[in-house]
Amino acid sequence: MQKKEMDKEIAETVEEDEKTWEVTWGTFGRELRKEGFIAAPMVAVSVLQYLLQFVSIIMVGHLDQLSLSSVAIAISLTNVTGFSLLSGMAGGLETLCGQAFGAGQYHKLGTYTCTAMLSLLLVGLGSKGAAIAFSMSTWLYVILLLFYALVSSAFEKTRITFSMESLLHIRQFFRLAVPSAVMVCLKWWSCELIILLSGLLPNQKLETSVLSICLAISTLHFTVSYGFGAAASIRVSNELGANNPQAARVAVWAAMFLSVTEAIIVSTTLFFCRHVLGHAFSSEKPVVDYIAVMAPLICLSVFMDSLQAVLSGIARGSGWQSIGAYVNLGAFYLVGLPVGVVLGFPLRLRGKGLWIGIVAGSVVQSALLALITGFTNWSKQAKRARERVFVERLSEDSEAN
Repeated sequence: MQKKEMDKEIAETVEEDEKTWEVTWGTFGRELRKEGFIAAPMVAVSVLQYLLQFVSIIMVGHLDQLSLSSVAIAISLTNVTGFSLLSGMAGGLETLCGQAFGAGQYHKLGTYTCTAMLSLLLVGLGSKGAAIAFSMSTWLYVILLLFYALVSSAFEKTRITFSMESLLHIRQFFRLAVPSAVMVCLKWWSCELIILLSGLLPNQKLETSVLSICLAISTLHFTVSYGFGAAASIRVSNELGANNPQAARVAVWAAMFLSVTEAIIVSTTLFFCRHVLGHAFSSEKPVVDYIAVMAPLICLSVFMDSLQAVLSGIARGSGWQSIGAYVNLGAFYLVGLPVGVVLGFPLRLRGKGLWIGIVAGSVVQSALLALITGFTNWSKQAKRARERVFVERLSEDSEAN
């Protein structure tokens, strides 16, 4: 009897106050502004963080091909063993915090953040690669950001709280963080594998150097796209948590509009600068000429990355990272890498063939994520978000009584 009453209370809390929202050009414009204001600082942070690696590649690229290829492999190993795993797991926090904020459960943001910090610290300490990967500048950034979150008045309602309650949410966090990490790592590792495979090609110094430059350009652009994806994740998760599925749908449309616009601008700029692009990374003519040949593929990769970054952000905001992980597994390991290996080695397209494989994987990934997003029942997702936020609290209250 008590269980039935609790289930009824949960259902009433989850389903109450579903908001109706009229979709007009005005609401679409307001949503664009909201996402733009969120994306701008996220883009700045992401770009500045990656510039540490990007500048290193530019500097060693003007030494010789051997130095550039060596640094590229070192960065690849660092990313594979450290950054990709931890940054991927942090994606679980986007779902929990975003939906809790939308539901008005502000205190849970601090609790969830503390849970994530404890969990990621344990994971990081267990990986030597991660310890090497984090430079002093990165740790300084973390410390300053934590200090700001602890003392700023902007976090008055969502203050990070170190308490035993944080330990209770570890299981819930890992339930989202693990598939989120898999989702990120599968894509990231496939790109790094391409760099490693290029070392098996004839004239490996040239091939590895050029592909590392292509990956650096693509990754620098992805830091911009990631900002838009983070904005999409925040807006979608907020509206789902607030039980406003129609607004979540509009947030998806706005995010895709911004993504396509940004992709067209960047890819067009890169294409028209293709003959001078290589000079930024190397003074050697073979490298510069090879980059010009690869530029159209880089442009296509940039366009697809813009789409998948936002679609992945929508997935994180909705809480279906597990689906995204399966999509990335199929797109890059059943399509992308096999296509790249076949084109690069048996068909002798070499580095160009390897990169075509990555582009093919990105096309499949974006297409599948777009289909899933297009057929998503947002009312059902809003209900699940409310369950994620409220069910645990109501269950605990019932047990306490």
